[in-house]
Amino acid sequence: MRICMITSGHNPYDDRIYYKEILSLKKNFSDIYIVAPYDKDCITKESIQIKCFKREVGIIGRIKNLRNMYKRAIELKCDVYHAHEPDSLLVAYLLKRKLGVKVIYDSHEYHPEAFSEHFKFGKNFVTKIVYKYEKFICTRIDAIISVNDLLINKFKKFNDESVLIPNYPVKDNEAVKEYNEKPTFVYVGGLREDRGILKVIEAIYMTKQDYKYYFIGPFETNEFKNKVKKLIDSKNEKRDIYFTGRISHIKVFDYLKRAHVGFVLLQPTNWRYINSEPIKLFEYMISNTAIIASDFPMMRNIVETAQCGLITKPTSSESIKEAIEQLGNNLHETENMGLNGKNAVLKFYNWSICEKRLLKLYDKFL
Repeated sequence: MRICMITSGHNPYDDRIYYKEILSLKKNFSDIYIVAPYDKDCITKESIQIKCFKREVGIIGRIKNLRNMYKRAIELKCDVYHAHEPDSLLVAYLLKRKLGVKVIYDSHEYHPEAFSEHFKFGKNFVTKIVYKYEKFICTRIDAIISVNDLLINKFKKFNDESVLIPNYPVKDNEAVKEYNEKPTFVYVGGLREDRGILKVIEAIYMTKQDYKYYFIGPFETNEFKNKVKKLIDSKNEKRDIYFTGRISHIKVFDYLKRAHVGFVLLQPTNWRYINSEPIKLFEYMISNTAIIASDFPMMRNIVETAQCGLITKPTSSESIKEAIEQLGNNLHETENMGLNGKNAVLKFYNWSICEKRLLKLYDKFL
């Protein structure tokens, strides 16, 4: 069976698409392709063929992307097309109409809500239009995959073959701890205001404790980089804070194995964040790192059930400061929380569970 992943917005080496789904499918199926925005066609070391197209921007660019995805995908004549966004879903649906192929929609995002955020006015109207678009196509394809119960419950109204496959980490990524002597806190990911970076920095300067802090990842805009610099300069106090910039995935785990606590402090700036299960949460857990997380329903459920960290009000630097001090002043308790998180991932929140569901779904198409 020939399989083709189609994505309009993800790198072909995207963690979920390539390192989880494709490498899992590779165990049972040898003929796998990816149509994705990239600089050149190539064959990966795992013998996956990447068929690239140049990603265009703007309304005209989106139309060109659809045409280019369709041209690259139809020439492969695959048996299953696995789409990852609403626009790549349209391409897959057209291929189904043309070739009679199987189509899977893999929705890892609240797409109607996310798309509406590009508009200053009429957000509710745009959300409804995209929702109706998804519903129209999803009732006419073969299966849907999504990442949490909220999304799956939506898609089950459209298609009975809706399968929950969360974005859990691979067990191989678990780290052996070599804790720093000084209590160490990390944030991993792109540095943006809606990730709570400014709130964390304010909290750092509110505590008088001698802790170490690493912000691991690139600033997503120079404007925000300057905003952070201005905030730190205004404090006129020395704190043990480091910004690493963009580093390799392997080096990220070098930092995590020395860290006691990781921040997951999404701000309540939109509905999507409030109803999310960030992959970063699980990556901290599998690396045996305790967590300070936003008090949002899904994150609260995971953190409190696993007893792997503290829930805090993400908009309150005072609340974040209190969580920092509680964990920093009680390292034995904090290290036990980290161990609880790792054990929870190994039992309940790991990719091997998801892999079985994915392969079972694909076996139905044989």
